[in-house]
Amino acid sequence: MTLGMHCPHAETAMQFLRSIGLVVQVEEGASGFIEHVAVVDGGLRVDPKAPASGLLHEAGHLAIVPTRFRHYLSGSLGEGMKRAFAELDQLGLDPDDPLMRAMLQTSDPEVTAWAWAAGKAIGLPDQKIIQDDEYQGEGGFIRIALGSNSYAGINGLSHAGFCVPRQNPYRPLPVYPSLAHWLQQ
Repeated sequence: MTLGMHCPHAETAMQFLRSIGLVVQVEEGASGFIEHVAVVDGGLRVDPKAPASGLLHEAGHLAIVPTRFRHYLSGSLGEGMKRAFAELDQLGLDPDDPLMRAMLQTSDPEVTAWAWAAGKAIGLPDQKIIQDDEYQGEGGFIRIALGSNSYAGINGLSHAGFCVPRQNPYRPLPVYPSLAHWLQQ
């Protein structure tokens, strides 16, 4: 089944995102913080012109936020994140509680590391996962750091329970870029 994306890599990414349980809809003219991709109520609306890189990055924001808070995310994400952290404060959780640890690892470096892992898992070329001109022109350098497992977001994903940066007999999780799961529960 084809979803009508202009780029075959974006088509592959769309199919993957749907297969892991994210709500992704094709919508002509959709656009948000990243051109051609909008975050709406914990799902994605994607213009057929969207590149795989932007699609995977915005999906990463949704994927690493725990399920109970994902639907809060829309637009620039700030208000949804404030709402999630306000709810966490009301719960009075210990900082080492799994839900608290998961939410503390939801910044842009973890999103970037998640997007790289997803792109690698579905076989996209490195330059389609993160393009040179992205991240204020630092895309190439970020690819090198991710490819050598030396990017800060990898440690965040590890602390959130997605993976380990290196083989560790005391933490039986996959070594990055493999992930134990695609969505934070």
